[in-house]
Amino acid sequence: MSVTKEIENIISNSKQGKLFFVSDFLEFGNYDTVRKALQRLATKGILIRISKGLYYHPKVDKVLGVLYPTADEIAVAIAKRDKAKIISTGVYAQHLLGLSTQVPMNVVYLTDGSARKINIGNQTIIFKKTSPKNLCAESKLSSLIIQSLKSLKEKNVNEVIKQKLSNVIKQSGEEKKIKKDILSAPIWIQKIISEIL
Repeated sequence: MSVTKEIENIISNSKQGKLFFVSDFLEFGNYDTVRKALQRLATKGILIRISKGLYYHPKVDKVLGVLYPTADEIAVAIAKRDKAKIISTGVYAQHLLGLSTQVPMNVVYLTDGSARKINIGNQTIIFKKTSPKNLCAESKLSSLIIQSLKSLKEKNVNEVIKQKLSNVIKQSGEEKKIKKDILSAPIWIQKIISEIL
């Protein structure tokens, strides 16, 4: 069976909405052979090329058409492949917590993996190398809260934001982890979170 056919069979049996990398299929051939096979499947419309070496088994909605993966889904898939840790930062971290309705064109993640930039349509995902200290939080929510507050700046943290964070923390049930995680955050953030807790 050809490499393209082998890969096509696997993709056909996988759930729609799954992301694939060239490295997922190296058991069937070398990098170039697999890359060409994935390109052929993209030409046939079985896959969509998201960026270099990254393909998407499209999820299609009857009304909306192709539902593309979010920046977060793509970043998580890349981090998983690279066995790297990542945290959302800035406006995107605020967006994920419901503190901002804005979805930025540049989505920035801190990582212990390789620094890189990936263009996806009109959006850019940026991985910035950071120190282990910024990635040591036990709870993903703690990291999101710390990064959101850092980008908001102390003077912009009002009662509405505190209330929203309070609701998010209550729903998560991760108060204990957050209490421990914030010890590595700047003092002003520690004060705000302690107040909320």
